[in-house]
Amino acid sequence: MGIKKYYSNKDNTIVNAFKADLTTRGTGSNMGAADILETFVIHGQTSASINATNAEQSRIIIQFPIDSIQSDIDNAILPADTGSIKFHLNLYNAPHGSTTPEDFTLDLKMLSQSWNEGRGLDMDNYSDLGFSNWIFASSGEQWSPQGGSFLSGVNTSASLSFETGLENISVDVSEQVYKWLDTTDNYGFLVKFPDSAVSGSDSLFTKKFFGRTSEFFFYRPTLEARWDDARKDNRGNFYLSSSIAPAADNLNTLFLYNVIRGQLTNIPGLVNNKLNVEIYSGSSEPVGSPLSVVDSNGSSGTSVTAGLLIENGNTISGVYTASFASTSSLETVFDVWHTGSGGSRIEFYTGSYEPLPLETSDLLYDTVYLTNITNLDSSYSKGQKPRLRVFVRDKDWSPNIFTVASTTVKTTIIEDAYYSVLRSIDNLEIIPFGTGSSNNNFTRLSYDVSGNYFELDTSCLEPGYMYGIKFAYYLQGEYQEQPEVFNFKIEEDDV
Repeated sequence: MGIKKYYSNKDNTIVNAFKADLTTRGTGSNMGAADILETFVIHGQTSASINATNAEQSRIIIQFPIDSIQSDIDNAILPADTGSIKFHLNLYNAPHGSTTPEDFTLDLKMLSQSWNEGRGLDMDNYSDLGFSNWIFASSGEQWSPQGGSFLSGVNTSASLSFETGLENISVDVSEQVYKWLDTTDNYGFLVKFPDSAVSGSDSLFTKKFFGRTSEFFFYRPTLEARWDDARKDNRGNFYLSSSIAPAADNLNTLFLYNVIRGQLTNIPGLVNNKLNVEIYSGSSEPVGSPLSVVDSNGSSGTSVTAGLLIENGNTISGVYTASFASTSSLETVFDVWHTGSGGSRIEFYTGSYEPLPLETSDLLYDTVYLTNITNLDSSYSKGQKPRLRVFVRDKDWSPNIFTVASTTVKTTIIEDAYYSVLRSIDNLEIIPFGTGSSNNNFTRLSYDVSGNYFELDTSCLEPGYMYGIKFAYYLQGEYQEQPEVFNFKIEEDDV
């Protein structure tokens, strides 16, 4: 599961708006304990001329635990190659009875100064004083300028666009997070209307978001790490090299999982953790001389080099991979993983696979699939990470009695499959289909010889609710959402 949510550790709304008397500004007010965040620009409530000085504003300041992200990178929970992660800031619209602006933008800035959250609640009369506020970031430390000091320059800002004003927002803030992970101090984000709105004449009142203390768990602000963690083991869908396919699509990858006492473990004594892989013919075991293959560099030979799996910059212990192309049309082929030669040869593993031909067709098949999760439990405790196995078959498959009795039904491997998670009571989408490059394909399913699978991290799900899993398959140039829904419950936390 290539997604992890980080919840904000502090947020606040700061204002220079007038109080009810329209003479005193609430610049000293604090709303750090409120469950709503809001931003607005108001013109013309006083008799003074309309200008930037007279405009009333509220702005949002919010911070996320970048140190937790760094810790997860250090502990290989997130990819070590941060360039493979996209970070999205998610803010969720809070409905209200006041006027909501339409067709506007908000500026997202990186704050350049530390600040206190405070414990104020009053968002109407601005009666709760404290820090932070419009003038002070903390006790004795003023913003410079007032209203929140922020960085300028490349990759320090972003723009949030709204059409109806009722939208949630999800914006790519990867570059900003990378700065915090690199050398820039993390003081969080500032959300405000652009200077053009402040210096203009049109009031934009008011855009509200749910804050971090909201009772609505799934509407709290999140910083979401997204990456593609799909593993593609072609032992169950090894295709023969063909002129009808690009060179990259002729390559197949085989995996060796060295599991010792239930743990993935590196094979001891290997030089640089490298193995040789040779391919043999045979009916029940490898025989004869190794067959010719083409490695990932396009070089022909009878052996390819296998090494430890490197996944988004992390080296995975005990998992070895070898990639190559083959033109052998034998029904069954054996792969032998070994070191040395002659009398010093040591064989560690012998596997097999059944090569498949790549074929052209004179028509597009509109295949309909039936899908099932074979090991889904009815409930899980929050924080469990079950690896769920997905069985797929052609809906039109019609076995006879002999086939059923003598053949193990093989799953169909969907090479580009995705999952989503919904809350059952209201169909609220908790984890969307992570399709497309902008989302880093963060819910793409892995596959091996036993079919598709994925790891479901339940730590992002609220206990006490039923949830449903759905799938979408990318077939013939389009995403096809599958009809099945697979339900499970997250149990209430123990008291």
